[in-house]
Amino acid sequence: MHSFAHLQQLTDQLTMVANYATTLVANYATTLVANYATTLVANYATTFYPPTMISATFTIFTILSELRRGRPASQLWRIFYHFGESLTPRIPFWLHLCVQASLLDSSCPPRPARHFNTWLTLPPEVQTHELLEAWLRTPKNAQDRCARRAFIRRLEQREPLMDRDQRDLPGLQALGLCQPGSLTAWGEIILLNKPAPTQPQPAAWHIEGDQLFIPFPPDWSLLWELEAFLRPASPGRYLLRKPDLRHAAAHGLCAAPFDKLTPSRCPSGRATPTRQGWENGFMRVLETGLRAPLPQALRAAILSQPVLNVTEGIVLEFSNSEELKRLRRSTVLREHFEHILSPRHVCVSAENAPRLLELLERRGIYAHSLMEAAPKDERSHTRNYFRQPTLPLPKGWTVTKEDLLTEHLRLQQALDILYHAPGGIRPEPRRITPLLMEEHGGQVYVIAYCHTRRAQRTFRLDRIEIPARKEP
Repeated sequence: MHSFAHLQQLTDQLTMVANYATTLVANYATTLVANYATTLVANYATTFYPPTMISATFTIFTILSELRRGRPASQLWRIFYHFGESLTPRIPFWLHLCVQASLLDSSCPPRPARHFNTWLTLPPEVQTHELLEAWLRTPKNAQDRCARRAFIRRLEQREPLMDRDQRDLPGLQALGLCQPGSLTAWGEIILLNKPAPTQPQPAAWHIEGDQLFIPFPPDWSLLWELEAFLRPASPGRYLLRKPDLRHAAAHGLCAAPFDKLTPSRCPSGRATPTRQGWENGFMRVLETGLRAPLPQALRAAILSQPVLNVTEGIVLEFSNSEELKRLRRSTVLREHFEHILSPRHVCVSAENAPRLLELLERRGIYAHSLMEAAPKDERSHTRNYFRQPTLPLPKGWTVTKEDLLTEHLRLQQALDILYHAPGGIRPEPRRITPLLMEEHGGQVYVIAYCHTRRAQRTFRLDRIEIPARKEP
């Protein structure tokens, strides 16, 4: 009986040891597999796109994007401080490097050069080659330039580094080419001409709530277009709240569609881009990055942003709309009367105004300035505002289409129409305020302000359909 109890105790101990050994082996195997998987993923990411190159490209991209927005060069460090990153080397190194690589012009203040758009589309190894050549040309002293080339030769031949090379080492480390004493895998590709790995395709963007997330490495050219509208809250994260969309509208209206100029660099005299231009450009960039249509809520928020368009020029006020319609029949005068503000008001540029007034005087139409003729404000009472007269609604189709448009033009009221655009599959709903109706080439055209497109448009009368209104 004692032997049986002793045997049972020994069996329990062996079972406990076996279970402990099994658990230990399983944990070890799990740790080994996890470490291997982590190493494999890290090697895979490094092979396809070295993180140091992402850092160099991202640093240059961020610096030039902030300069495009008008941020002073002395304040560029603030954006990296906001991102929580310590920039090494400092801002002057990157500015001199970008100037030598023709990515930044040498104006004051500096602005992105046109070559930067081309540089963004190049493969990573070609981008690094250009930055390396610029790094070799940066020193003004010929002796320093020769010392840098000797430093590169020692790295290529795997020779010991000199004490002087420690001064130039941070620059190559920033480009991801070397680490203390040896070349990195990316440096071997660039300096030893090893075959470069295949670059992965950029992943699609995604929206979560009121935030836009862009995985790295991105499509840098598309991201450059996006940052013409939005400023990043952190690397790869952009806010889509109402204040951010208003800033997007402000930046988009001051930048030409593909010129990417800052508001301070908009050429004087050039027409301000239309609201439709910035909206279409912004939504096109978002849909291209998302690879899917925009959510309806976001599209509605973009289209509802208030924008104030400012037009430089001189406003001409005619005594009646028939006089303006008669003058527009002249091929010489018609080109001056394209920007119609109302049935009796036209805006012309200051450069064309003297020539236009001279042509009008030849036809017996003399202009006088209201600013000179207007007396001083003698009114002491407050101006009263009255409700606009209500246009009687037509019953069915008892009112002709032309008469209805004419009445809306007289009262300057907006109406809803359906417009059959050439080549369109179905009529487009529009809301317009008629400004002028004229006949040209046997057709009647309605020049109106389109509230849907937020711009002046010309509609052919026979393509306009006015839906019947229901009785209240």
